[in-house]
Amino acid sequence: MKLLKSRDQHILKDKRYLKKIVSVAEVRDDVVLEVGCGPGNLTSLLLKKAKKVYGIEKDRRFVELLKKKFSGYIEEGKLEIIEGDALKVEFPECDKFVSNIPFSISSPLTFKVLKHGFKLSVVTYQKEFAERLVAREGSKKYGRLSVIAKAYCKAEIVDIIPRYAFKPVPKVDAAIVKIVHEPEIKVENLEVFEDLVTFVFSRRRKKFSKILEEWCEKRKVRVSDMGYGDERPEKIPPEVFAEIADSL
Repeated sequence: MKLLKSRDQHILKDKRYLKKIVSVAEVRDDVVLEVGCGPGNLTSLLLKKAKKVYGIEKDRRFVELLKKKFSGYIEEGKLEIIEGDALKVEFPECDKFVSNIPFSISSPLTFKVLKHGFKLSVVTYQKEFAERLVAREGSKKYGRLSVIAKAYCKAEIVDIIPRYAFKPVPKVDAAIVKIVHEPEIKVENLEVFEDLVTFVFSRRRKKFSKILEEWCEKRKVRVSDMGYGDERPEKIPPEVFAEIADSL
């Protein structure tokens, strides 16, 4: 089957990393959601451990392949294949999210996953995206994604997957990220928090005090810069954003 570049199809074929993903996810009689099942390399391992697997796949060719390959599991009710776009399909109720996702939808899919309410997620990302997800203040990779994610989860990179473990070989390496769905920072006013973080990191070159002034003018509020007025956005700890948002 010809893989489509337009759909960012890079299949993880190295069994060492496939087994590592399932191991990190600690799948034991859980209901699991997988996005981007492809030919079912990860699906087959999940089915050996999970109570049930839901698989969302956009490519109809793979949908038909999966239905034939795992017909027995489907008849038993242990596997359900959902044809559709993972960004548009409503997620079923599951315990865990375990997937090798298309790199091109990493950001919107991650925010959807974070807000869904899984207990644990193990996701294969492009290495650069994974580094941004787990970045701390002071890092060049620290940004909107890093800060907002911490209001929903605790994330860590557990392994790096070299590009040659995929077929066809992508231009970049990948990373396995473990996401525990427990907030790293406490935020009461999430809507304001996310708006503030997004606004601040869209103006990275300005000082924090100037950005806050513009944001306050937009929202018609007044807040303190918490002593970080002369700093650039990449130096502002997540807790500061949370404290400012919750002060309103």
